[in-house]
Amino acid sequence: LTRTGPCEVVIFDIHALQNQFYFSSNVIVRLESTVGLLLDALNNRENQNEKFAIAFPDDGAHKRFAHMFEENRYPIVICSKIREDDKRTTTIKEGNPTGYHCIIIDDLVQSGGTLIECAQALLKTGAVNISAFVGHGIFPNESWKKFIHSNNPKVRFDTFYVTNTYPNTQVLIGKPPFKVISIAKLLYNICFN
Repeated sequence: LTRTGPCEVVIFDIHALQNQFYFSSNVIVRLESTVGLLLDALNNRENQNEKFAIAFPDDGAHKRFAHMFEENRYPIVICSKIREDDKRTTTIKEGNPTGYHCIIIDDLVQSGGTLIECAQALLKTGAVNISAFVGHGIFPNESWKKFIHSNNPKVRFDTFYVTNTYPNTQVLIGKPPFKVISIAKLLYNICFN
């Protein structure tokens, strides 16, 4: 316990909800999200006439984040992985990306394979542009390099939004398509509001 009561731990975009129960009852776990930073970025884009759709690479991301987009004007598209023997393909499970700039939302990215497969499925079914937003850019072994425009002929992401919750995202600053968004505003609001 602290002088003012139980210790509070803030977790942004938790990957597995059960992780919040690893703490003792003397700790208050506060679950927050970085998705509001994406909504701010979209509202501040120069081209306000662009038609966006929100895409989720799987059911897990949809369950985790869909409620954050209910009040907004964005259509929802859900991708799904289908396994047949040793082959895995990604398809559109729900929604229609045709004519939209689709923004794929997930909590974290490691190798980026899921995002690339989802992007390919969206483009194949009519999306006009692809961007991504992840709360945590893990990118082991410099896997972020596959998203640099000159390094990936398969899919060209217009913008890849990532927050600075993970220290290695600092190397992405100034490297298109990456746009690193600071969580300082969120931390300030948590501490002082």
